[in-house]
Amino acid sequence: MNSYFYAQLKEFTEKSRGYNMMFNYRMMNLCVKAEPGALIPVAVNVGGNSYNLEEVAQISKPDDYTFEVRANNGDYLQNIIDGIFDMHPEFLFEMKTEKDIEDKDVNYAHYTMPEVNKERHDLLTETTKAFYNECIASIETIYALKEAKLAEVAAHAPAEDLKQSKDELEAYYHDAKGEAEKMRDMKLQEIEEAYLRYLEDKEQQKLGEANNFDYSQGMRLGQDE
Repeated sequence: MNSYFYAQLKEFTEKSRGYNMMFNYRMMNLCVKAEPGALIPVAVNVGGNSYNLEEVAQISKPDDYTFEVRANNGDYLQNIIDGIFDMHPEFLFEMKTEKDIEDKDVNYAHYTMPEVNKERHDLLTETTKAFYNECIASIETIYALKEAKLAEVAAHAPAEDLKQSKDELEAYYHDAKGEAEKMRDMKLQEIEEAYLRYLEDKEQQKLGEANNFDYSQGMRLGQDE
């Protein structure tokens, strides 16, 4: 394969990979579960300097839907909370306290992902599909451009080289689209699972309320008798 064909294929793979990376970044920041990658862009301002979150705090994930953030220096905790809020105001924040090795109370930030009710389910689903469509449109645009570039030199290139480059370009194209589709489907599944979790929690609440009502009514009736 000549250098021109190689350059066209290389540019396509780099650009299509970039589009998928952007799509993946957007999916991470559509926070359904507690996604550590969503905290990467958080900037923490301390004393006029900006730090990445991991430079000033320890992050843990007790379960799929919560984060715990512990400041390396307790004086920075509010700055950390402010930085996370700037990036993800939708996170549900709670200040918690634990004992350190000297048995002193130490505060840390606890975050819970917002519940996926019907409204949020629909919004997340529509947004995921919109980002996917944008990614695919970008991949298809660069694919069409590279096909045109190969066609420009078709008359002056060895037929074997041209066929090989076209076959490889098509294979890379389908791989790129397949990767985007996989990310879309994973996010949509994640959204559906969170929505079912929300519905199950609501059902449990209703059952609990009904049981409490029956119990209190029984007590009242027994007292009336």
